Amino acid sequence: MSNSEKYFKRGETVPPNSIVLVGTKFPHNVGMVLRLAACHGIGQVWTTGQRIWNEVDALDRVPREERIKGYRDVQLVWHPEPLPPLAADATPIAVEFRPNSECLFDFEHPEKPIYIFGPEDGTLDRSILVHCHRFVKIDSMECLNLATAAATLLYDQRLKEHQARKLALV
Repeated sequence: MSNSEKYFKRGETVPPNSIVLVGTKFPHNVGMVLRLAACHGIGQVWTTGQRIWNEVDALDRVPREERIKGYRDVQLVWHPEPLPPLAADATPIAVEFRPNSECLFDFEHPEKPIYIFGPEDGTLDRSILVHCHRFVKIDSMECLNLATAAATLLYDQRLKEHQARKLALV
């Protein structure tokens, strides 16, 4: 059994409230996004393509901090295609700096999102973008690391949920 087979489950359809990392290059970013998913209640982190499979095979494991119990609640899933089938009841969202993307400051997170991130050294291909219902960009002075972008987006989602609950109580 290869190292990749030990760490990644095989998946068929991405469910709502998941993160998809398309064409990921660095295993340490996958490990960090896995940790973020555990911290923010995301059930699955999907990786796609052969690049990450080969990188993890070359290592002994997916780099991550071992002491967090929440890892048990997050499935790490791999799919060979650039974009696996997405659940019909979910809203696929490309997280990418594009001219017509919604700014994260004003973005309203849908109830059943699937957040799709491109590779560290590129952008999402048009064949993937056509499946996305919405596009969001994180307004920053420079390009963000993949894990930092995921952290920013997930924190924003939790913050806005918290603010909505507070307003509902007033």
